[in-house]
Amino acid sequence: MDASMTTAQLSLQNVSKKFTFEGGEYEALNEVSVDIYRREFVAVVGASGCGKSTLIRIIAGLERASSGQVLVNAREVSGPGADRGMVFQQFTLFPWLTVKQNIMFGLRSQDHARSTCEQIARQWIELIGLKRFENRFPHQLSGGMQQRVAIARALAPSPNVLLMDEPFAALDPHTRKRMQGYLLKIWQNMDLTVMFVTHDLEEAVLLADRVLVMAPNPGRVLGSVEITIPREDCGRDRYDLRFKQAMEELQALSQTSITDEDPPMELFRLAKV
Repeated sequence: MDASMTTAQLSLQNVSKKFTFEGGEYEALNEVSVDIYRREFVAVVGASGCGKSTLIRIIAGLERASSGQVLVNAREVSGPGADRGMVFQQFTLFPWLTVKQNIMFGLRSQDHARSTCEQIARQWIELIGLKRFENRFPHQLSGGMQQRVAIARALAPSPNVLLMDEPFAALDPHTRKRMQGYLLKIWQNMDLTVMFVTHDLEEAVLLADRVLVMAPNPGRVLGSVEITIPREDCGRDRYDLRFKQAMEELQALSQTSITDEDPPMELFRLAKV
């Protein structure tokens, strides 16, 4: 790790989250502590209900932790901010706005002049290959196009950290592979730190520098696996022996997270964990 990565850009310090409901309380996260460094690409995997989505929403400022701290560039997170961009699994574009207007949305919230917003939006539209579609509405785009716009919208305000909650899960395998390559190219050419939640261990090994494995009941980090295989244009060579070894290490660690104890059903009416 070079000198520019010796200080954590994103630091989670004993982050816990409890949900209360009639008749009880559920601990979704228990004292999660992780440091993620500048320009690092970190994937988070784990069984359903282990708190991956809750954790990333807390980092984004969309949920409040019950205790603990989240720091970005040594500043405590107290709500959403321009230093973090968020891409969700669902295609969360505003249906009444065009491609250009969707990308401009975050820029306008930073009080940029409209002309500046349009200039930046058009640069991103060209970068994501949708120049002919800038005046189209989301329902007129394919799923892959919509996620390209969502990524551009998250990155247009120049955040330090990009948070991604299973962003490619709803895409077909061919489009998913293309989007993985597209994301890597953006990350490699920007001063950007990525935290990427996925259920797919292979996707995690393809993309990440480091993979965190979480366990449920309560949600906690079991350990991490460093991925040192060189990257190609669309990730890593699945036939590389080191790829197989990383998968086996992750699978073994993930097996220790399996539990027969499920969270209370009342929780699922309150939040996705």
